[in-house]
Amino acid sequence: MSDPREEIVKYGKMMYDRKLNTGASGNISARTEKGTMFITPSGSCKGLLEADQMVEISIADGKVIGTGRPSMETPFHLAFYRNRPDVMAVVHSHPMFCTVCACGNIKVRPNLTPEGLLVLGKDVPMVSYATPGSEDLAALVQGSMASANAFLLEKHGAITLGKDLAEAYFRMETLEYMAELQYHIESDQHGIVHNKFRSLQPAEVERILKGK
Repeated sequence: MSDPREEIVKYGKMMYDRKLNTGASGNISARTEKGTMFITPSGSCKGLLEADQMVEISIADGKVIGTGRPSMETPFHLAFYRNRPDVMAVVHSHPMFCTVCACGNIKVRPNLTPEGLLVLGKDVPMVSYATPGSEDLAALVQGSMASANAFLLEKHGAITLGKDLAEAYFRMETLEYMAELQYHIESDQHGIVHNKFRSLQPAEVERILKGK
């Protein structure tokens, strides 16, 4: 089995290279089979990570195992692992177009394309604003996490989940693509009336998802 710390390094670099993050923003975590998670350290550039920088934390009680200062967003990572046994990896970043939508309180519409539906599902919840890193934010995220695998955080950024880091990462890429597509479709700068661009019809949504 691959080392989750090395996986975090790999996908952190991909996120940084793809401009899904800037500076030291964002965080990544992966669940282990022994009831812990590894998470990126606080204040780290995701494009310059080393495996031995990852911080191990007990999921049950949130205590750090060993040394290191974990990401400030550790509370919502723990919330996902405690409440979603299917989730093995969490990616949080601030991609440009996702953040535009988050700042405007505009939900991303995955049903604009079949691919959006298949990767993201029917709904991308908008989690109401709370201070980053706070238990309040973790509680709000927990209230929205029942079955969705992608989320926007109001005025903040985006979160995606997966059965492994590859799935969580590619959901983030897809979420940003859908947000950018929606931006170009709905932007007034193009002189386009956005309601001319319809989402897929409900029957087609169900047909696509049934064939998944």
